[in-house]
Amino acid sequence: MPVVLGLVLATVGRSGTAHAQAGSAPVLLAQAQCTPTDSTVSCCVKTHPLAPERCGATKREVEEILFAAKVAAELARNDLPEWKQDCIETYVQCKEDHWTGSCYDCFRSCEGQQGEWPRDKCRRRGGGG
Repeated sequence: MPVVLGLVLATVGRSGTAHAQAGSAPVLLAQAQCTPTDSTVSCCVKTHPLAPERCGATKREVEEILFAAKVAAELARNDLPEWKQDCIETYVQCKEDHWTGSCYDCFRSCEGQQGEWPRDKCRRRGGGG
């Protein structure tokens, strides 16, 4: 969990904010500094959140980078519902441990189901859940 959580928390800056788009949903993106753990693409997207196409990133890569920033912003909230916190924590485990399936898609499903992680689509490798 420390690597993904570190990536997520690294996306939260101390200064103001900028708005960016991930798919069709607006995402509040903190002006984040690039860190040594950032790839060239993720650093570029952080630097140019309003024009991620300049970074040569795929739409999916942009969505996941901006999603990490959204997760970080939500983790900072103290009024986050318990079910949503559970979805976020499971998403972090999924990314950190390289579970089968798309962690991003499974988080979205969990969010839509208010806390029900789709273990049939995203689970630990080897079949554990």
